[in-house]
Amino acid sequence: MVIDAAIDIGLAAISMKRLAEHLGVGTATLYQYVGSRDELLKLAAARQVSSLDMDEASDLHWSKYIAAFAHAIQDQLVRYPQIIVQFIDAGLGPEVELEVAERFLQGMVTRGFTPEKALEIQSHIGALAIAGAVAICRERASRARGRSSTARVQAALTHYAAEELPLIRAQAQHYSTDTETIIDRLIVPLIEKIARERGEALPEG
Repeated sequence: MVIDAAIDIGLAAISMKRLAEHLGVGTATLYQYVGSRDELLKLAAARQVSSLDMDEASDLHWSKYIAAFAHAIQDQLVRYPQIIVQFIDAGLGPEVELEVAERFLQGMVTRGFTPEKALEIQSHIGALAIAGAVAICRERASRARGRSSTARVQAALTHYAAEELPLIRAQAQHYSTDTETIIDRLIVPLIEKIARERGEALPEG
């Protein structure tokens, strides 16, 4: 109940005092369940990561399953950016990472992959999902301040002389990309490589 309440309030805005008020208990009562705000964040972040929504992925082709899993991780991280901080700080603990990996491996083994290959793929998509989530959160934060990444880059270039950073200037319009679809662009080459290794044709769409 304590963890669920913390998630409802929002991990970035949570405090022990606010959580106690939300639950209608004294702050001292909370410390009977969690030792600190950091511990609470760790537990709440772990709950979110371990509860990835993959209910609709049971009948997907392996290529679609990989993409769905990557999106599920990215969506959780974007929704709860504090989880990214916990990842960086190794604060989620190995148990959560093992549980998430196990779920993915189970799905891939049932689709004809060895556990070794499935684990290799899982490490790749985990990294891609985190990268995509960071890019999306960064872009949204920039827009919340009234400036897109493209506008930020263009403004930054005005601080340099016209002859400086010529290569970046020539590519300025391509410097910033649509972060909301970055995971798809990153994951397609991985899926195509796996299909080539398996000698398979990917399903259309």
